[in-house]
Amino acid sequence: MPDSSLFPLDIPTLAFSRGLMQIMLAGLLVYVGRRHEQGAGARLWAAGFLLNGISLFLFSITAHGIWDTVCVVGNHLALGAGSACLLLGFWAFGRQRAQPWLAALVVVIPLVALLAFEGAWPNARLRVLTTAFGQLVFLLALQASLRRPPRHEIEHIYRRLRVLALVYAAVLVWAYAVVANVLPTSSRLDIGYHLAIFSVASLLFMLSLAVTCLALQFALLAARNEDLAMVDWLTGLLNRRGFFRAIAHGDTGRADAERIGSVVVLDIDHFKRINDQHGHAAGDRVLQAVADRLRELASPSDLVARMGGEEFCVAMPGARREHAFARAEAILAHCRNTTVPAADGRAIRFTVSAGVCEASPTLSIDDALAQADAAMYAAKREGRDRAMAAHDLEHDARA
Repeated sequence: MPDSSLFPLDIPTLAFSRGLMQIMLAGLLVYVGRRHEQGAGARLWAAGFLLNGISLFLFSITAHGIWDTVCVVGNHLALGAGSACLLLGFWAFGRQRAQPWLAALVVVIPLVALLAFEGAWPNARLRVLTTAFGQLVFLLALQASLRRPPRHEIEHIYRRLRVLALVYAAVLVWAYAVVANVLPTSSRLDIGYHLAIFSVASLLFMLSLAVTCLALQFALLAARNEDLAMVDWLTGLLNRRGFFRAIAHGDTGRADAERIGSVVVLDIDHFKRINDQHGHAAGDRVLQAVADRLRELASPSDLVARMGGEEFCVAMPGARREHAFARAEAILAHCRNTTVPAADGRAIRFTVSAGVCEASPTLSIDDALAQADAAMYAAKREGRDRAMAAHDLEHDARA
């Protein structure tokens, strides 16, 4: 007789405990993700853990001979549906294109196992092995969905979960290869020993998966909060801190002159007068209008920021002075033709002045901004509503 005392574990009781744990974790995921920007992923994860928990409850009931056929059918279908929901959750969280056929396959495989080996040709071993194959498909699809995290801040979590999914897939193959008699069992250890190890591994995997889902929610929430600290609340542009952080996280393998290109500093003319005559609410609308014009004219690689007060900045990677100056002139023209409604119904017209500086290998971003700022103030002294280049100031100074 095989010596099962080497692993004295009540598998049905363990399955019941696993099911209870997964249902509790499903509730926790719903609570955490209820107000989250990507709460759809959390809700799908919760549905997946809930269905897996139901599947385990039904398995534990089946093991005691109660409602045998009904519980077997429910166990297999709930397992497949739960795995499909987990996959859909990761696709939704990662903003990846869903693969409905793959999610459907994870559900169809245990359904085929039921129809073929529970109904047409009753064979419990083949039914269990076919359903286990469906779980292997789920694990490989999960591992593939983790290749591209939605943000670099959670890349390390995705990487560890990929390793975890592969390890668990290897344990699943090992355990069910024994059931299929592909791998020999020891003369002292029966099949139940291997399945007990798999049950413990499954418990640890699902617990780790649930903890990882929670960690992803919190990590993404922290990243969103960090984003908010980098964005100006009124205009939606980068603030000063966000601008310099974006510069610092650029392609540092290139010289500043190549990475930054040119910078344009802009300042709204007579902004204090607008606030005094029309009120601060109207002044806020003018700031928003300038931000809108900057966004409309920006290229995808540009960094656009409100540096403080009524001052704005545009960094144009790879742009030469002539291109940046033409962009500044276009911004001025758009602002000149923009009107903002005042509280009394009148239309507020406004202009901006701009300074342009092209970076060079010996010029840091701070120096480039300082020179563009000096050119902008020179434009104000020349009459406002115009752009001036730092290069022209240097040329005039030498002359």
